[in-house]
Amino acid sequence: MSGKISTPETPARHAGERLGKRPPERSPGRGTRPPLGWRQRVALAVAGTIAGLAIAEIGARALGYDFRPHMRNRVYFAEPDALLGWRNRPGVSGPYGGDEFLTWVTINADAQRGRAYPRERTPGTFRIAVLGDSQAWGDGVADDETFADLLDVAGGDRVEVLNFSAPGYGTDQELLALDDRAARWAPDVVVIATYIGNDLADNASPGTWQYPKPYFRSGARGELVLEGVPVAIPRATHLAVDAYRLAMRYSAFLNAIGEATANAPPPFLRVDELPAHTPIHRTIYGPRPTDADERTLDLTERLLTTAAEHARAIGARPVVLLVPDLWQVDVANRPDWRRELRAAGADWRRPQRRLTQALEGRGIEVIDALPALARASRHARVGDEHTYYRGWRHLTARGHRTLARLLAPRLGVATPRGEVAPAAAGRATPAGSGVDESEQHGGARQP
Repeated sequence: MSGKISTPETPARHAGERLGKRPPERSPGRGTRPPLGWRQRVALAVAGTIAGLAIAEIGARALGYDFRPHMRNRVYFAEPDALLGWRNRPGVSGPYGGDEFLTWVTINADAQRGRAYPRERTPGTFRIAVLGDSQAWGDGVADDETFADLLDVAGGDRVEVLNFSAPGYGTDQELLALDDRAARWAPDVVVIATYIGNDLADNASPGTWQYPKPYFRSGARGELVLEGVPVAIPRATHLAVDAYRLAMRYSAFLNAIGEATANAPPPFLRVDELPAHTPIHRTIYGPRPTDADERTLDLTERLLTTAAEHARAIGARPVVLLVPDLWQVDVANRPDWRRELRAAGADWRRPQRRLTQALEGRGIEVIDALPALARASRHARVGDEHTYYRGWRHLTARGHRTLARLLAPRLGVATPRGEVAPAAAGRATPAGSGVDESEQHGGARQP
């Protein structure tokens, strides 16, 4: 026997199938429910999803997760702007973190980072406006750790420092922000912080589809021609970002997912632990810069020159601060790397050399922060002693202190002895903001 069980209806069923006829279905017996329709199935799926999310949310809250926007979500502090593409969101504050830091960001009612000052000048005060990207904004440090705030505190009641910087800005947006925003505060000094790491590329870019930006091109007579204004703002994208902000602020579960998927911070490497050989970081440092490199250098030079002219037109003294890439800081502290690059015909300081020569030739003051930042990083033994986060590649609190010490005597926020002026009564000075004479002078010979 085959073991196959046969029933009286089996031959008839098989015969019906051979004739192409479907056997009649049995009517449901008592207690048998009819199949669910698609609406009921969708409703059950939605209900199950909501119940699952509710359970996950309760569990995440029980484990202690709370609001923590991660490094790639700093758009929480930004909003669309028809002229600049985006700007700081006025009046917002909150925690901001990444894989290597967790800090607090405050945007005042005038869309500046840090403390607010009235637009009307107080007689006898000295006012400094800072324009830059995320390095000058202070991506990775607290409100009272940015170099702008350190200078503000060091100057006491006689100095006011206003930080108009915003993450992602290029020199083109900083020029527009100077004319449209900073000029209203009638500053005595305008500091234009140019980050060598990405500002040159940003200046040649119209942005992305999520975040378009204005940009300049060369006209027929060599003049700068503004394009992309008013900026076409993708409303649907920003509505989605606003919904995400809301969810991240109130959902512990989403923050738990972000925490679980975050990358581990890279290990801290002392100078003597860096690799034995260094690749040329970008073509702009190589033996033969590309045509695109030459165009971005030329455009950045013209944007900085125009910004300096506009600063002078409102009675302010322009100062260009060149903030190096982390790779350049590493090269500065490795003689073997420098010998290797020199043998290859590379120039690891080409952007600083070109911009400094061109701008100083027009009487524009330039402060190159590379020597000071390299010196401050040289003997770092742990990560928080370095001037940059190794993974996020932004300035640490030590890096901002180094810039404040470098800028203070050059901007007049100093006593005759060359030290940062003590804070006035009633204004606290952050710990560790004292002056280190060895880090003050940007013109020191390169190591």
